[in-house]
Amino acid sequence: MSLFNPSTFAIDPEQILHLILEALDNIVEYDLAVILKLLNNNTLAVEQARGRLFFPELQDYQIDLKKREDIAEIIGKQKPVLFTSEDNHIDTYHDIIDLPFDHSCMFVPLHLQGKPLGVLTLDHLVCDMYSSSTLSFIDTVARLISIIVAQNRSSKELLSAQQRLTRERNLLLAAKSDHFQDVIGDSSAWQNVLDASRLVAVSDLSVLIQGETGTGKEQIARLIHRLSPRADKQFVALNCSVLNPQLAESELFGHEKGAFTSACSQRKGRFELADGGTLFLDEIGDLPSQLQPKLLRALQEKKFERVGGEKTIYSNVRVIAASHVNLEQAVKEKRFREDLYYRLNVFPILLPPLRERKDDVVLLAEYFLSLLRQQDYYADVHLSIKAVDSLQKYKWPGNVREVQNVIRRSALVAGGKCIEPEHLALKGSSFWKGSNTNPGEILYETENSEDKNYTDNLLPLDVVLSNHIRKALKLCNGKIYGENGAAALLGLKPTTLQSRMKKLGISRL
Repeated sequence: MSLFNPSTFAIDPEQILHLILEALDNIVEYDLAVILKLLNNNTLAVEQARGRLFFPELQDYQIDLKKREDIAEIIGKQKPVLFTSEDNHIDTYHDIIDLPFDHSCMFVPLHLQGKPLGVLTLDHLVCDMYSSSTLSFIDTVARLISIIVAQNRSSKELLSAQQRLTRERNLLLAAKSDHFQDVIGDSSAWQNVLDASRLVAVSDLSVLIQGETGTGKEQIARLIHRLSPRADKQFVALNCSVLNPQLAESELFGHEKGAFTSACSQRKGRFELADGGTLFLDEIGDLPSQLQPKLLRALQEKKFERVGGEKTIYSNVRVIAASHVNLEQAVKEKRFREDLYYRLNVFPILLPPLRERKDDVVLLAEYFLSLLRQQDYYADVHLSIKAVDSLQKYKWPGNVREVQNVIRRSALVAGGKCIEPEHLALKGSSFWKGSNTNPGEILYETENSEDKNYTDNLLPLDVVLSNHIRKALKLCNGKIYGENGAAALLGLKPTTLQSRMKKLGISRL
C-alpha cells in the first residue's frame, strides 16, 4: 500500500488519515480507532474513525474539554497513555458508546512543535490487549498523523484566506464600477450572462430575460440599460402580474381626461414616460390577453394612442421583458401570442438558478454583509467557517433574493457579530422562540402568537447591545484589552468597544 505517495498526500490529507487507520488494523488490532482534531482550545471533533464499533453518528461527535478535565489534562501533558485493567479509564466516548469498564485503551495526544492538535485513541473490547511497546509504536505513528493534521489545517486556512481575498477583490472591482455594483458573481455561468448583457446593450434589440424567481432579472435589465446609449434617459419598470385588467391599457399607454369614470386628468403611460429610454416589462407572461395585440403594435410601429384619445403618439422605446415562466410553453398552450413572443425574444438571456452557480453564494453573502457593515451595529458582522459551509451546501430555492433575506435576518439574530449555522436557519422555521437572557438570540414568539406578545417580547436594539456588552465585561471581570479581554471576546477592537460603551452609557465594572 502506497501511503506516502506525495501526490495523494497533497490532494487529500483526510484520505491519507483514513488509510493510516486502515493500515494500523493490520498491525495493531482494535475495535475502534479515532482521530480527533482540536477545533479550538476547548473542543475536540472527530476527523476520522474506523473499526467494528464505528457507527455514522460518531463522525459528528465532539468533546467539550471544559467538561472533560481528565482529557484536557492528558492533552496538556502531551504524553501517550496506556490504560490497563488496573487503571481508572477516562472512557473518552462514555456518552455515545457503551464500553466495558476494563477494556483496552490507548490515548495519544497529537502535537507539533509543542502546539496541541488533537488526539488519537485506540480501543479494544478485550482487556490488556496492548503493551508499552505497542504504545511506543502508536506514538510514533501519531507523530506522522500530527504532521498530516497540521498540514491539512494549514491548507484549509490558506484556501480560506485565498477565498477571502478573492471575495474582497471582486467586491472592490464591483465597487469601482457602478454599472456592475448589484450584479455580483464570479461563476462561469454568471459571467456568460454578463457577457451577453454587454453584447446586447450597445444595440436596440428587444431582450427577453427568463429565469426563476429571485435570480436577478430586473438587475440584469437595469445593467443593460446602464451600459446602453440610452443610459442618460429613463428606465421605466412595470410589473405585469399586478396590472388591473380594466386599467392595464391605461398603465401602458396612458389616458385622456374623461376617458373613464376616474380619469379626472390626462395621464401619460409607461411607453410615453420611457421615450428615448428603456421600458422593462416584468412578468410579461401575465399580461392580459386583450392587451397583447396592442403591445405588439406598439413594438412594431413604435406608436399608440392613449385610452380615450385619437391622437397617435410616437415613442422611441427599447423594450426589455422578463418572465419566470416558460413563454414558449405558454405559446403552445395558447396563453401567450406567438407573434408577440417572437417580437420580444429577439435576444434571449436565460438566468441560471443559484444552485447552478454555487461559487457565487458566499460572494453574494459577503456583498450583502458589506452593505450591512455600513451601519454601526453591524460593523463587525461576519460569517463563521461553518456558516460558509452551510451556505454552500444549501439549494437556495429562492435564489439571490433568498440569500439577501437570509443574510439580513441572520446578521440580526447573531447580534451583529459572528454568524453561525444556527443563525442562518436555512431549513427551519422563519420564526424563533427567543430568551430574554440571551441578547444574541432573536426575540420572536411563534408565527401564531398575538401581536401584543410580539411587541412585548422584542427588546430595543440598544438594550440588546448593552446587555451583550455588560455580559462580556462581567465574564472578563471588567477587562477590555488583551487576549482575555471583553473586546477579544466580542471580536471588536478595544477602541471600538470603548466607543460603544460610551455611546450606551456603560461604565467598566
